[in-house]
Amino acid sequence: MNDESAFLKLCQARRSTRRFSDRPVEKEKVERCLEAARLAPSASNRQPWRFIVFNDPAEKDRLARAVFKGVYSGSDRFNKAPVLVCLLIKESLVVNRLAGIAQGTQYQLVDAGIAGEHFVLAAAEQGLGTCWIGWYDARALLRHLGLRGKAYRAVALFALGYPPTDASTAERSRLPLSDIVSWNEPPR
Repeated sequence: MNDESAFLKLCQARRSTRRFSDRPVEKEKVERCLEAARLAPSASNRQPWRFIVFNDPAEKDRLARAVFKGVYSGSDRFNKAPVLVCLLIKESLVVNRLAGIAQGTQYQLVDAGIAGEHFVLAAAEQGLGTCWIGWYDARALLRHLGLRGKAYRAVALFALGYPPTDASTAERSRLPLSDIVSWNEPPR
């Protein structure tokens, strides 16, 4: 498919960035990413997501020491990103919980995923690199934030910053549409 859509070009260009330059990220750019996330749709418009931005080096280091230890130490490299962002959900929303039980889908996590993807696409549009981080100690994160037992759930961390100048722009391997889409019938 040859589509000149600016949005598809952005999706094609977006990469997970695991190394960052030392260049600080402008607060205005982070705020644009957060605004894009704020505008994301959610089940019953409950907007269960919450973001915590760590751009102060000392606070970011304390967070990293809390969540990237032990079996999670392989993710410690993300502490070199200029910004770490925590994506949480507020779990006390009855509508999402009941719908999740009835459908077997945790809609708050789906909602957070949509908001998170809005965040990373807004970052890519501004020339910033991001990486969704799932390998961290979620319990330690909630403890570190003083949120244990307060109806919050850790969903992900994002590393955010400028990619290094030598970052790869090689074509990513993706399955063709014919492998992931079926029309009017179950997948084969």
